[in-house]
Amino acid sequence: MASGLAASPRKEADSSRNFLAEKTRACSYCELRNKGFCSHLSESHKALLAELSRLVTIESHKTLFRQGEEADNVYVVRNGMLRLYQRTLDGRRQVIGFAKAGDLLLFPLSERNDYSADALDSVYLCQFRRQDFQALLQREPDFLSALATMTHDELIRARCQIALLSQRKAEPKMAQFLLALFESYARPDSNVMTIPVRVPQADIADYLGMTVETVNRTMARLVRDAIISVAKHGLDLLDIKRLREIAES
Repeated sequence: MASGLAASPRKEADSSRNFLAEKTRACSYCELRNKGFCSHLSESHKALLAELSRLVTIESHKTLFRQGEEADNVYVVRNGMLRLYQRTLDGRRQVIGFAKAGDLLLFPLSERNDYSADALDSVYLCQFRRQDFQALLQREPDFLSALATMTHDELIRARCQIALLSQRKAEPKMAQFLLALFESYARPDSNVMTIPVRVPQADIADYLGMTVETVNRTMARLVRDAIISVAKHGLDLLDIKRLREIAES
């Protein structure tokens, strides 16, 4: 009896080690190893991050977190797209961006969420307790460097949105948005000109500072001119050269 009780903690320790090894192994095959936040980490630091991760799934149209709530976790998007938005003082919604694979969600040093996130399709994420993530930042300078790089990238995206909002013509504004969205999905080893998600026109309008009617008319013109094609899976870019010309007009 005594030997059986003594073996139990060893079994639990072995099980825990096996579980961590499995998570690290799964991380080693992840397509995001060389994209987004994880691409800025060494192999040993990726293994550290894998040990702290928890894979979560959120269904389409569900909310992952809300603005103003206590920030318990941070996330790295593995697959899918989320709409990021803030509520203004008068209650209006302002879309501030779209999170895609590789993006880091929420700032680990903030105690409360400064924006909300809703899934536009089925989304898979790596979830980390904010306290664990903070401990890594304090202990491992590489994580702080990766966070600084992602913060810089987010600042650039914010400046691009300001530039889009200042653009008065609808077609160049839409073309710039579609090209930026496509480039965030494009893979060096692929010739497929596709945006693999349907972004609601209301979200595009909110993000670009346009009306839904203007978005609808502009998209219809791009379809009519065989520049893009609306498909069930998302958008196909049929004439990317022409789309770039419109973006620069």
